Amino acid sequence: MEAIQIPDPSWGSDLANIILDLEKLRTKQLGGDVPPYIFFQLKDIFQILETLGSARIEGNNTTLSEYVEKIIVDGSNDESSDEIINLEKAIHFIEEHTNETTQFDRAFISEIHKILTDGLTPPPNGEGSRYSGALRQHDVSIKSSGHTPPNHFVLQQYFDAFISFINESHKEQYQLLMVAIAHHRFEHIHPFDNGNGRMGRLLNYAFLIKLGFQVKNGRIINPSSVFYTDRDKYYDMLSKADSLKDSDVLEWCEYFLLGLKNEIEKIDSLLDQNYVKKQILQPALKIARENEHITTQEFKILTYLVNKEEMAMKSEELSKLGITDSKKKSITMAKLRDKKMLISTTKGGRIYTIHFVNNYLLRAVMQVLKKNGFVSDFLNNGEEV
Repeated sequence: MEAIQIPDPSWGSDLANIILDLEKLRTKQLGGDVPPYIFFQLKDIFQILETLGSARIEGNNTTLSEYVEKIIVDGSNDESSDEIINLEKAIHFIEEHTNETTQFDRAFISEIHKILTDGLTPPPNGEGSRYSGALRQHDVSIKSSGHTPPNHFVLQQYFDAFISFINESHKEQYQLLMVAIAHHRFEHIHPFDNGNGRMGRLLNYAFLIKLGFQVKNGRIINPSSVFYTDRDKYYDMLSKADSLKDSDVLEWCEYFLLGLKNEIEKIDSLLDQNYVKKQILQPALKIARENEHITTQEFKILTYLVNKEEMAMKSEELSKLGITDSKKKSITMAKLRDKKMLISTTKGGRIYTIHFVNNYLLRAVMQVLKKNGFVSDFLNNGEEV
């Protein structure tokens, strides 16, 4: 089994320019002024989009509107939603255990696979695994692909070569190419009996964290959106790279890295407080009021809060909105907390900010994100959130 190689792109090509643009984004100082208690809620939303998108590529039929209703609002679950919840758990595991010195060994990858397939029915009837965390013990084929993955009795050699490749100290100009090629090679060898697509897309997330894309320090990344925006093209490009010809592999890299660049540039706009206020939260509050998910009084309070520079308030400030009685202030704030529309900015603190992830405000925020081009129709079959 030969070592995986990175072909040299022409350094005056479109691919080379994309790599240079991504390198600038990697080292870019994130100067956004969105308060952390707002940013991390937005990050939670994009993790929802990442996990749901990755699941739907594999045939999970849960739409975004169903996800909001079943998992976020009602807390109910079935096997389809369990698959998505497992993906969320896997992302949290990756964030907790990945930094710029992480070695992606067999144990790391096996643990992600165990989390992904936990409690799910094994194939052919479900998205679980017969050998959770272990390499497949039989030969497999890939639907809608002319490529046949390696036989199971030589799989270990291919997997070891993959592990060596992703942990090699690649020169800086080749590191992003490594991410793109690693995604294809993982799918090419199909090391597990099930869940290879989900695994490959999660590893993208881990690789980008290791490369310093500042996911823990203020950046939102949704790499699966590169693929679910046009699922057919994703599969076509993967199949083309299966030839392992340098030209085809580099074409795959250009497809993957261009999509990643466009996505990062778009989502980085959510680091700007003015954009988040005027283009996301204010329109979302108007939609929530029009749909009668919040009352007129709640709309006024939340709008006041969102418009403040620090996007947070104390109960005493309700007097500015005509609520002067201390008891009424306490009752009003308690109702908003009970409805999960307010959360404290610090543990046990008396300063509160808007909470828009675990309540009916989420529907409105998702609608606005969709209108602004952050949410693909693929996630919702064209339905309204």
